[in-house]
Parts: sequence; C-alpha cells; structure tokens
Amino acid sequence: EDIFLMLLKQVFGGLFNIMLWICVACELTLAVIFEKDDTVTPLILSMVIVASGTLQWWTELQAESMMESLQNMQRTELVCVFRNTFQGGKKVVQEQWIEPGDLVPGELVVLEAGDKIPADIRITFCTEGAEVDNAALTGESLPEARTVEVEGEGVAVHEAHNVCFFGTTVLKGKMKGIVFATGDDTFLGQINETMTQCARTRSTLEMQIEHFVHVIAYVAMAVGLLSLVANLMSPVKRPIDLILENAATAFFAQVPEGLLPTVTISLMIASTRMVRRKVLVRKIDAIETLGCVSVLCSDKTGTLTSGCMTATDIVTHADGFATCRCTENEWAAPVQNASVLSLAQCGILNNSSKPNREGVMAGSPTEVAIMEACTRVFGDDRMQYQEQNPQVFEIPFNSETKWMLTIHADGLRPGAFRMVLKGAPERVLAMCTRVLNESSTVELSDQRRGEINTHLHKLMSGGRRVLCFAEMRLDGYADDFVFEGSSPEKCNFPMAGFTWVGLIGLEDPPKEGVKDAIAVLDDASCKTVMVTGDHPTTAQAIATRIGILKEDELANLPEEIREHTVVTGSQLANYLPEGDGFENNACNEEQMEFWRKTVKHARVFARVSPVHKRVIVRAYQQ
Repeated sequence: EDIFLMLLKQVFGGLFNIMLWICVACELTLAVIFEKDDTVTPLILSMVIVASGTLQWWTELQAESMMESLQNMQRTELVCVFRNTFQGGKKVVQEQWIEPGDLVPGELVVLEAGDKIPADIRITFCTEGAEVDNAALTGESLPEARTVEVEGEGVAVHEAHNVCFFGTTVLKGKMKGIVFATGDDTFLGQINETMTQCARTRSTLEMQIEHFVHVIAYVAMAVGLLSLVANLMSPVKRPIDLILENAATAFFAQVPEGLLPTVTISLMIASTRMVRRKVLVRKIDAIETLGCVSVLCSDKTGTLTSGCMTATDIVTHADGFATCRCTENEWAAPVQNASVLSLAQCGILNNSSKPNREGVMAGSPTEVAIMEACTRVFGDDRMQYQEQNPQVFEIPFNSETKWMLTIHADGLRPGAFRMVLKGAPERVLAMCTRVLNESSTVELSDQRRGEINTHLHKLMSGGRRVLCFAEMRLDGYADDFVFEGSSPEKCNFPMAGFTWVGLIGLEDPPKEGVKDAIAVLDDASCKTVMVTGDHPTTAQAIATRIGILKEDELANLPEEIREHTVVTGSQLANYLPEGDGFENNACNEEQMEFWRKTVKHARVFARVSPVHKRVIVRAYQQ
C-alpha cells in the first residue's frame, strides 16, 4: 500500500477523525460566512488532527520498515539450476545460479544440506537418507525423510515424501527436483493467502472508541439542537449569526478534541516500551489488545520450545541398567563408566553431521544433538578419535530398515574393524544377542530385554525421541577388504549377534523462562493453549513440563472432559465448520456442542494443520 495513502487514511479516516473535521468545517464556515475573527480554533484543531495522524503513521511505518528488514535478512540465497542455453547454434544444458524470485515452474533445481527450499519441488533424485525440516508447515520438530518414490493415490500433496515445500530446509543429503509451484501458488503461499483473505478483527480499543464516538455524536447533536431551539424561543431577540454561533459552541463543547492525541501518544509510548522488550508492533492499537487477552494460543516448536534437538538422557548397563541425564554437570569428561564411554564412541563414529566453514556442526538436528552430547565426553579428543577410526563403509538410514550402519577401521589393530548400528530401538534390539557391561559383555536375556523396554517406554512417555546403539567387532579381515551390501540379506559380512551398547533420548526442550511466563499468565486469568503439529504424546509431555497441563491432571478428569483436554487434528477433521468461521449456521448442533466443550476444556491441540489452527482461533473468538 502506498505510504501517502496510508497517511491520508490516518489523518482523514476513522469516525472520530471525521467528527473532528466536521467541527473544523463548521468553525471555518461561521468565520467566513458571518465574518467572525476566530480562525485560530479551527487552525489549532486541524494541526492537532494532522499531528496525531502523522505520529501514528510514522510509528507504524517504522514497524513495517523493520519487518521488511527482517524479511530481507531471511531471504534465500542463490539457487543452483540447470537451464537450456544456445552456444554456437546448439542447445546446451548449463548450470546457473539465480535469485529464488526468478524461478519458474519446470526448472531443474539442485539442493544440498543446509539449503532453504525456494519453491515447491517434486524430487527426481535424492541420496539415501535425505531429510528435510518441515517445522514451518507442520510444527513437527523431527526431520522428515525424502525419497523419489511416487506416492499412491489418495495421499495429499503436503504428506507426500517425494515433494519439498517452499519455506522448509534440507537437513541431510543432496537432491534434484522439478519446480511445480512458485510464489503465491506454493503450499505455504496458499496458506498465507487464506490468512490474508480473512477480515481483520477489530481491536477492543477500536470498538470502544467507535461506541464512545457514537454516544458523543448523539449527545453533541442533541445539545446543539436544544441550544438552537432555546436561542430561537428566547424572549431576548438575537441575530441569526449569534444564534448559530451559540448552537455550534454548545455542539463543539461536547467533542473531546484532546482524546485523539492522548490515545495516540499513550499507544506510542507503549509501543516504544515494547520495542525495548524486543517486541515489534505493526499496528499501535494492538497494544491495548494485549491487555484484553483471555486465551493465548501458541505453537510449540520454536515458540514454547528451543526449536533444536538436544540429547537429554542415556541408558547404559553397568552391573544393571541405569538412566543418566545428559547435562553439562552430570555427563562430562572424564567419564569413569566404560559403558558410557563406549556409547559416546558409537555416537561419534556413527554420525553424519559435519562442521561447516565456521566450525559449527551442521546436518540433521538429531545427528548434531548426538554429536554435541558425545563430544562433551571426549572434549578435544573427538577429532583424534575419528581419525584413528576412519569410516570405510556405510549403509544409510532408510524408512524400511529404520537403522544406519557404519564400519570403521581400528587404527591400533590391523585387520580389525568396528561396526556401529544406530536406529529405532525395536529394530536394533532385535539384532542384538549380548549387552555391553563396562568392558565385558553379558547375554541379552529376556529379563534384560524387558528392562531395556521399560527404560525405553519411560523415556518415550516423557516426550523423548529414543535411538538405540549397538556394536560388533570384526577380526581377521584384510585391511583392504571391500564391504558390500545394502540390507542384512545382501551384506558380505555378519549382520546378527550385535552387542547392545545403550539408548540416547532426545527432545526439543522448553525455552528458558517459558514456564514462568505461563505461570504469570495463569495468575492474570489468561488461559494458555498449545497448538502444534507435533505428536500428541510429545505435545502432552512438553505441556506438562511447562505448566499448561498439571501433573496427573488428565488421569483425574472424567472421561467426557479428558477427551476434550488433548485434542488431535483427526478429531477436529470431523467437526470443521463450513467456510471460514462459525457464523451463519456454518455448524450443526453436534458440531457446535463439540466446539463449546473443546473451547472450555482444551489445553493441547496436536497433529493439527495450519487450516485447523485458523479454525481453532476463530472458535475461541466466537
């Protein structure tokens, strides 16, 4: 929108501004027609109106400028594409680096780990184990695998694993794909378009001022008319110009000219204070709305939580199974427990994260989290240990096997190799026959297997993502032996009889200060609701830790209320209203009853889509 048009709207728009300009017009009319000498009053009033509008316009213009600066900082870098060019009259396919805005549907794009995806792309090639971060679309904190395999019929585009979406990030692997949507035609662009089509909800301040102006207008007109009638019926005969001046004076006296600058300056001061708290306010009347909030709907990933995976717990065996917290104080070098040291070795060896140019570990958030935790055990010796045990073979993670295998040469023993297996606990545990016990091993009996599953379920119920590690020593192989195979059936080396080493639990932890902030909101009678695309178990665990849900709250609730306390997207799908809101009989009685109970009792919405989020907010507003 043109900035000068915005200024005109601020100065001449709004019911209260229109009333003040009517006052100015009447004052000038009296001064011109009846040759009055009071031109100072309309001049001062005009200056007040223009100054107030200009201040509000300037404040909001600065906020818009800051928003644009933030968006420019987040712009995607140049994109590698292959385009047909003509050289010497012949068509040649040439690699080019272009701006994301210059992409068109049909172009072939090349993406690597760390790249922002510049458009909606259908994958034509990708390396094994390629992963993307779809948190911007789904709210899911875990990376999602990508493949070239075409999905079957009935699978929605946003759920397809052979498609990458604009606004997401490549975490692992390399891929090529064909652009099929850009700009507003992308999946994220369509979501944004549906949001912008919604009519802007007026703030409480706007509604209150409008109501106040209506009251003042009726009172002012009534007083002005009564003054006019009283002057006409007065036994003291007055000239017409004096009668009109008295009536106009009575009318103007009811209009609070100082209200506009008072409100504007107060909101500007509040906006400045919000900036000091690192909050950017686009519309200054939204400041007052904050004081009227009764329900706060918040996303989880990156808002209530830190937005990055962190290793929090490990389970190892040393004369019995034990869980240890992965904190700076509790799991730091030097480690006396040989089982913990072996687990850290496995976490460092079987890891695809690599340091970038700045020396910061880059790759899948899960891999980076494991590497950082294991590095705390080794300290500066981590790089040396990796060099002493170089990787000679790898079977990447894939969605069918759900594990990743690496083989490393033992630099201290010729002909010796160490296999490290990492993946889903149930898959890895099924390939194990023994358990590491300090520097020796013991049989993986049914009792020990049950104990491992007990620790596993405890971690998972706490919202952790759990990975299992196992190892196997290979001796008597030639140093130049070529390892081959992509599955247990096709490998030229043993794939059974692994030794279970340990479990590592990971999570996207709550941000520092979030729990205290939610407690403050509760004290202010403001209800906090988590709305996320993440798994219900994870969402419920985080909600309990930060105080949205109380400890054991669900267990003590009646069944009817419990099913409306943690609500999933699949439940909402059966009760969505027709259209954008709940007006004009958009829902039947059964749907309305569901939403009444949900609005009253819900504290967590999980596995919801962006469309669901909009409906949830509408339900609370209604």
